[in-house]
Amino acid sequence: MYLYRLLIFVFFLTLSVSTQAQSNQPIGGHFGIKVGAGLTNLSVSGITANVPKQALQPHFGVMYRYRYNKFVFQPEALIAIKGSTFKVERLGTTTTTKAAYTYVSVPILLGYIPTEGLTLQAGPEFSYALGTGENGPGQRNDLGIAVGIHYDFLDMLEKFSLHLRYVYGLNNVSPEPLATYKNRTFQASIVYNLYKKRKK
Repeated sequence: MYLYRLLIFVFFLTLSVSTQAQSNQPIGGHFGIKVGAGLTNLSVSGITANVPKQALQPHFGVMYRYRYNKFVFQPEALIAIKGSTFKVERLGTTTTTKAAYTYVSVPILLGYIPTEGLTLQAGPEFSYALGTGENGPGQRNDLGIAVGIHYDFLDMLEKFSLHLRYVYGLNNVSPEPLATYKNRTFQASIVYNLYKKRKK
């Protein structure tokens, strides 16, 4: 339930400040649409026949970016697939299976702008799995720490931004009782910023 309360809080917070100045000003905020892909993996320990390998998975969603001078508050709501590709070794036979876990993820990031156009960001990411069971994680809730950069393009591409981010999962999401699985994800995203272009 805490994830839904958090989503409601973020919604009303962003709604209350959406009339502020645009993001290319020292104070103001705007919404954005983001889409990208991530190299996902599971850190696996304990007793298991599964050997994890990286997988390339998509993510998409929306964000709100509020700037106050050199500081940024940026909540997001994403649909992201995490997990891994497993090589399963049993009785001398190796097979490949996918452990693709679909999450609703809510990163809440704080950022600092050392130079115009570049933002260093970090914060928690709260995730809720849309399925469990044989092809899903052992528990629905996952908490991660996200660190990354936000880069604003200039000139003709000024409405676009690039996000590079690493998410370090803290919760054990293993469906196996004797093994520990923790999500690890490197994400690259393109953002389309919903504000009017600056007048030249």
